[in-house]
Amino acid sequence: MAKRIFLLLSLLLVSLNCGRDRSAGGDRMDNGGFVRFSVEGKAMHDNYFVAQFTPAGDLLQRDNLQLYNYNPGSDKFPQLLMDINLKESDLKKWQSQSLATDVLAFSVSSQSPPLRSTGQVKIAHVTDQFVQGSFSGEMVNPQTGKTFSIHGEFNAVLKINI
Repeated sequence: MAKRIFLLLSLLLVSLNCGRDRSAGGDRMDNGGFVRFSVEGKAMHDNYFVAQFTPAGDLLQRDNLQLYNYNPGSDKFPQLLMDINLKESDLKKWQSQSLATDVLAFSVSSQSPPLRSTGQVKIAHVTDQFVQGSFSGEMVNPQTGKTFSIHGEFNAVLKINI
């Protein structure tokens, strides 16, 4: 009898865990994407990375792709954001292109200003679920004017805003 109760409880726990939404943990949980990058030789890695695509329309005149490792309002650091605008509504046609970023921002903490730059993003592959590629840029500290090189690679979970 004890074995049967243990088996039922184990099955219940497994079924509850399998049904859990991976995004329920927010930007601190693994969402199936990743970003690996280095700033001035310091390597960083995050298992939460999103590619949010918004086609042009009433709000935007150009198609927009944002790549980021945090949710708006999050207190998670470091934060990385890249913003790309292009007049091409078929995201798969962005593949194999090196695209200039309108914004490339990196924040170490809430107490320090974000390092900003423009940079390049190379979209290597686009599927219905992921956007893969690499990026590079020269970050500038707005207070000191000091520059920092940044480069990395990513596999971002694709979200499409319609």
